[in-house]
Amino acid sequence: MVTGIHIPEEEILVDILTRLPVKSLLRFKCVSESWKTLISDPYFKRKHLNHAKNKLNFQKFLFDTRSPGKGYDFYCASLSPNGLFNDFRRLDWPSVSTPFYGFKVYCCCDALFLIGIHTENSYSLNEPSMLLLWNPSTSESMVLPRLGSPLQVSTYGLGYDSISDDYKVLRIDQEGMAPDEILALKSGSWRKIDHPSIRSDGDGFTMFGRECLPFVHGAFHWLGFRSFMKESLDSFSISDETYGRIPLPKNVRIDPESSELSFMPVEVGMSVLRGMLCLFNNNTMIFNLWIMKEYGVQESWTKLLTISSNGASLILPKYRFSNGKVLLWYEVDFIKRTIYRTSDGLTDQIWPFNCDDIDPATIIYDEFVYTESLI
Repeated sequence: MVTGIHIPEEEILVDILTRLPVKSLLRFKCVSESWKTLISDPYFKRKHLNHAKNKLNFQKFLFDTRSPGKGYDFYCASLSPNGLFNDFRRLDWPSVSTPFYGFKVYCCCDALFLIGIHTENSYSLNEPSMLLLWNPSTSESMVLPRLGSPLQVSTYGLGYDSISDDYKVLRIDQEGMAPDEILALKSGSWRKIDHPSIRSDGDGFTMFGRECLPFVHGAFHWLGFRSFMKESLDSFSISDETYGRIPLPKNVRIDPESSELSFMPVEVGMSVLRGMLCLFNNNTMIFNLWIMKEYGVQESWTKLLTISSNGASLILPKYRFSNGKVLLWYEVDFIKRTIYRTSDGLTDQIWPFNCDDIDPATIIYDEFVYTESLI
């Protein structure tokens, strides 16, 4: 006699719920106290996020804007397989009790956005007076502990430490003069990194690139340019707090001064596409994109794209689809006239995406593809 395999009802329920969008799960908290407890459980939130990663229907595109006479707004859209945006909606602003006159979205990790808020007490135009974490999927936000000593220009990164099950924020002085600082959310306070940075090697240092600190394989990454035309790709492990150096592609110079078109401005930066570290540069004529297929292995660097810049002053890679296409953000004529184009050049999205709710004179400031989550 053959007996059926018994699967616990709770296990079936968890499997079903992890496949649902965040909006539905927030609504289902009202079904019962047991459902609310389950959906609020950290284990369930992490399981839901792990399922959602690389699932296109969970990928959202967030951008912040400024419209004449209307001020700042956040918008969210869905990605479709052909690279088009749809389902536009305006998002409610995260709660900020202090009046402010500006902000900067630095980065995103697991749908948590790190936002710098500028108030009248800001030390400089490039340094926020407070930092905010915000999840647009759940509309939850929190103000982070006060920053350490003021700096002229800092770069920030946000990452998840799987060893300590904690989110951490890294702050780096772009000029390499001040010690790096780190904030673990569970500790609730900033502290200076105990051991010296590899940036303090007596050879001079300037961080280059407009992007934040890309986070992949448990480490933050950044490009450094030293004296005597030396470039480096540096890293900081979030768990053991050690510095490292990732080899750049062989026979590739990314320094703007070494470009064959040195009379043209060259933008250089880094990003993460489908869990792989990427390196890119462009001038108004050509855009190059390299991807590191095996983390830390120099031989695994592969040139993914070399395409015409079509006159764009800046091109940033935003997302790589499962079919290999890359969603690219173009800034034209240095005036924030924004174009979104897939790497095959067949699909264009020109701001304001034919969205009736958005003023055509609106300017985009920051944009991120993120995975919806309950974190």
